[in-house]
Amino acid sequence: MNKLAWLLTVTALSLLLGLFWFEPTTCQSDLLLSCFNQRAIDPEQDWSHYSFVALGHIRTGRNKPGPNRNLQRNLYRVYAHDPAFVISLGDLYHNISDESIDNITRWVSANIPVPFFNAVGNHDTQTSAGHAPARYADAFGTPSFDFVLGSELYIFLENGSSPVLSEQQKTRLENLLLQAGDDTAIRNIFLFSHQLFWSYYNPALEPVFRYRHPVTPPSNYRYFLDTIKPLVESLPVGKRVFFLAGDIGGGRRFLQTFYHREGPITYIATGMGNASRDSFLTVTIIGGEVSLKATNFRSGETIPLEEFGLDYWRTFYRDNPEFATEIDRINNTR
Repeated sequence: MNKLAWLLTVTALSLLLGLFWFEPTTCQSDLLLSCFNQRAIDPEQDWSHYSFVALGHIRTGRNKPGPNRNLQRNLYRVYAHDPAFVISLGDLYHNISDESIDNITRWVSANIPVPFFNAVGNHDTQTSAGHAPARYADAFGTPSFDFVLGSELYIFLENGSSPVLSEQQKTRLENLLLQAGDDTAIRNIFLFSHQLFWSYYNPALEPVFRYRHPVTPPSNYRYFLDTIKPLVESLPVGKRVFFLAGDIGGGRRFLQTFYHREGPITYIATGMGNASRDSFLTVTIIGGEVSLKATNFRSGETIPLEEFGLDYWRTFYRDNPEFATEIDRINNTR
């Protein structure tokens, strides 16, 4: 064999072995690479000063492609906050299908120039015959994942179709919280979910529970109150935990934003319903210190998130009794 033939043979073998031994990185295998727009977070960059944006319930109706019109028409307001990434809190579309998967990936790729991640919602896996979580995972990767950036731990929970976490997820969450408790570099823990599972059997959150999910839940919905909350409260002093959920909004009779803080725990819900109150959340971290604000999509007004607390909810339904009455009537027919 002459030298040229030998080199060609070695090259061909190397290429062939490469096909077998080296798999390309995909968004399904790389948790920091978005399956929605193929943009990735760089964990090695400086994460001491940055912001991210959270959006909830961005879907429209059954046969309407694309997200909420308030979001589409005023997306430039999101960019004004210079987010390092954008997080959806579930319900990207009405039902999962080839068309809805194609529509949302095309829209995000064309309009969101930073990594985009989703906390899976019930509509994200919903079909006419039930739910298809495997189909969602095939398209967008595992819905249950986590990563660390700077002093923050980000945890995505899969509870779109039910507020109850699977036993596997419960164990994972408990282990992540215990590890974060021992990690002195972690100062803030963000837990993203679609459903407001932290509101069930939680008397401190009665207004948001009553006007969003008032049906008496099964006893196993106490998991947060009985297990997760005590674990969070046992974390070392100085660590803060933020629960962000997106199953809220849905129309003018529902409020779109909620905030409540209890010691180290902060509860937040943000969603949309093509209503004048539709807004998005901006989270800014500077040296481990977290600030929160809501921006109205239509007016551009930016409001400290603390203004959307329990008093805000009680006052709204007291001043708009027709909405409270309508909600109670709807709930009574369930």
